[in-house]
Amino acid sequence: MNRSLIKKLGIWFLVFSLLAIHFLTQNQIHADEGSAWNLMISRTGDCRIHFPARPQMVQQSFQISDDGLRLHYDVYLAPFEDKGVCLLLIAQYPMPITKGNELTGLEGLLNGIIGHNADNKLTFAKVIELQGTPGIDFLVHSKSNYFRGLAFMIGNKLYLIAMEGKKENLNEKIFNRFSKSFELSGEKSQEPVSP
Repeated sequence: MNRSLIKKLGIWFLVFSLLAIHFLTQNQIHADEGSAWNLMISRTGDCRIHFPARPQMVQQSFQISDDGLRLHYDVYLAPFEDKGVCLLLIAQYPMPITKGNELTGLEGLLNGIIGHNADNKLTFAKVIELQGTPGIDFLVHSKSNYFRGLAFMIGNKLYLIAMEGKKENLNEKIFNRFSKSFELSGEKSQEPVSP
């Protein structure tokens, strides 16, 4: 896939996931740091993660080229108390990303998140690695909100593990619990993600 298409896809991921978050943040589900979290296995069975409450899923698909190629994605969302939302976005590209271009796609996603609101500022972003696959661990904030995330690509899939909420409610302990509970499934044993 070419670089501009990857960047555009990153922006679309953000727009759709933020719309879904808006509708789900109206819920008043409460869970605390010590409570049992809910195991969620993705619809396709390729990963699992624990959410602070039972997540809701939003599925979307849209055409990304004149050839009829489509991008499919699932967003799983669950509120954490009334302080924010935990989300897992799994996007499936119509073809694998060329090896070595994963970081470009992730940068496009991060730039889309930052560019979504003129007040957004990048607090930090660092490149991480998951079994030889590059990823980005990041925090974006505006005057009143934060978006804490971890994103990586494997084959033709992009995974975004994130929390969003009011800036004063950012809880790094909860984000770490959420992100470290993520595991890829598959024939060979794979370790959980560690930011």
